[in-house]
Amino acid sequence: MSLHTDPADGTKLIAECEYIGEGTLGTIDSLTGFRRGVVNFPQPGDPVRMATESELATIFAPPAAAHISIGTVFPTKGVRAPVLFDQLLGRHFAIVGSSGSGKSTSVALMLHRIVDEIGGGHVVVLDPHGEYARAFGDRAQVWDVDNLVVPYWALNLEEHCDVFVAAEGDERTIDTNIMAKALQRARMRNIQALDPGRITADTPISYQYEDLIEALESEAGRLERIAEASRYTHLRLTIEQFFNDRRFRFMFAAEHASSSIEQLLGDLLRIPNAGKPISIVNLAGVPTEVVNVVVATLARLTLDYAIWAPRQEQAPVLLVCEEAHRYLPHAPSEATRSVRRQLERIAREGRKYGVCLGLVSQRPSELSSTALSQCGTIMSLRLNNQADQGHLIAALTEGARSIAGAVGALRNRECIISGEGVPLPMRVMIDTLEPAKRPASDDPSFSEKWGDDRADRDTLGAVMRRWRAER
Repeated sequence: MSLHTDPADGTKLIAECEYIGEGTLGTIDSLTGFRRGVVNFPQPGDPVRMATESELATIFAPPAAAHISIGTVFPTKGVRAPVLFDQLLGRHFAIVGSSGSGKSTSVALMLHRIVDEIGGGHVVVLDPHGEYARAFGDRAQVWDVDNLVVPYWALNLEEHCDVFVAAEGDERTIDTNIMAKALQRARMRNIQALDPGRITADTPISYQYEDLIEALESEAGRLERIAEASRYTHLRLTIEQFFNDRRFRFMFAAEHASSSIEQLLGDLLRIPNAGKPISIVNLAGVPTEVVNVVVATLARLTLDYAIWAPRQEQAPVLLVCEEAHRYLPHAPSEATRSVRRQLERIAREGRKYGVCLGLVSQRPSELSSTALSQCGTIMSLRLNNQADQGHLIAALTEGARSIAGAVGALRNRECIISGEGVPLPMRVMIDTLEPAKRPASDDPSFSEKWGDDRADRDTLGAVMRRWRAER
């Protein structure tokens, strides 16, 4: 705490200071070096002055390590804000901000700068609204329900149950046991399996759809005394419904029995990247019933690949999860059990195997505290909600809390960054991204659309035809 008396009118000005680092004064009373952490603390009565822009440039100067520049440090005009590449991706990160604060554009800018710096990357963006497809042009491969195949047999037991089992409590346990035995029997029918005795319900071995139905009918005869036959009938009908519904053909189709996980992972993780280091998984067309399972499966396969890959041949992966609070809710639920488990698993273990998790959310208060606590770097744009602000401040490092109070008054594209990915906590005005590189996240203009209203019955009819054809 420092105390200053204005000589003009005797006004006392009190400033609360937070110590974040120290440097060395040169011969002309200017800073020549700076490091994080304090050894020599100032004493009462020591003079205080504002840092010059050249001194701020010294304070925020990046080390020799690889880094990207994303904007200008506040309140300077030209001091660039460095983000340390390896520290950012090696410890996970989170980008939070209220809707309309520039969050998606900031994500796109960071990814552009990263692949500009190092082109041989492996980035997967889980895009729930189809916003990012236009942002990266020929640098990205876009996947959706029309060209992405997530074969049904790649799901583990828990993911199968999330799709096919609707019961809860003890009844769910019974149905899960039924599904486990049937699934194991179906996988063991694979004549290419080298050792059927080691196959479990979770083993990623292909099986035929007909074999699963047959295994269920067989188990119905064996376990009829324990569970009513109607349980097997219900499971069988549910499975048949998914395999017969064209909305789910990207996942549940008999022909996917011959699909390859190697092909799926190679396409998804960009191995090789073929000049397209970014995979965008457009989840906008994925039916609500299976979207959580799709994310859980892709996340699990990504981490399992990294675990089994030899260290010297690892291809580090960045998994960016937009609207992360959907899949990693603070309050767990039955619907998000699998996806939350897999993403939290990456948050806890991923960095050991070269899998970085980037969480993007407009509601940090609704985000899993387990996952958020594992993020070594947090970038916060404007947050309007007080609960979100409080949750953010609790997650920030000690040195950033003094500037976090401004998070509710930040302008669009302005943010506070703290953690291991930056030399020091800082407030940054993010660079303007060219329109062609921005996600399609602009809100519709009601005044413009209503001022030139073109909606008519022909338009409505065309919408209904597309709607019916999709289903």
